[in-house]
Amino acid sequence: MSDYSAISAVSTTLRDLLNKNITLSTGVLSGIGIDLRSPRELKEAGLDGVSVWLYKVSRMSEMLNEPPERRSANQMQRTPLPVELHYLVTPVLQDPLTRHTVLGRVLQVFHDNAILRGGDLQGVLAGTSEQIRLNLEALTLEQLSLVWEALSEPYQISVTYLVQVVKIDSDLEPVRSSPVLERNVEYSQIVSQV
Repeated sequence: MSDYSAISAVSTTLRDLLNKNITLSTGVLSGIGIDLRSPRELKEAGLDGVSVWLYKVSRMSEMLNEPPERRSANQMQRTPLPVELHYLVTPVLQDPLTRHTVLGRVLQVFHDNAILRGGDLQGVLAGTSEQIRLNLEALTLEQLSLVWEALSEPYQISVTYLVQVVKIDSDLEPVRSSPVLERNVEYSQIVSQV
């Protein structure tokens, strides 16, 4: 179960995953920071690093009709709100070759960890049965340019990731429901008369 802080838990999970595999690694990429601010905010702060910016949250409508979970014999949990999170991942670094190397490492880390669950998750999701999937989005250059236009920044090399599915539980009390006491099943054959 996850409450309203599930979105921040996912962001923290992604940041910590990249920190562990880039910032805390040894070699050329060590020490490169991972930040949840937009590329523009990083530049304005005079910082280098990788921006993992949540730029869009959308409802996953195909999951809205899932049956509610029964909590007890006479209570049904209200259906959670399933959302998808869209992240823009941008290396904000001076050297172009380092930007390319870092972007390649981000792609590798997210590909190798495409499904995160249990101990991989942070915040309210840690240790739960929830799992999130990381999918590299195939946005066209035009779609990606619109994201950069919203930032009022010139286009930079970047990728977008779709994170599915984050469920935000209702804060309302469970619905009272009568338990099924008896089940009757009948079969009959329909015969056509011609």
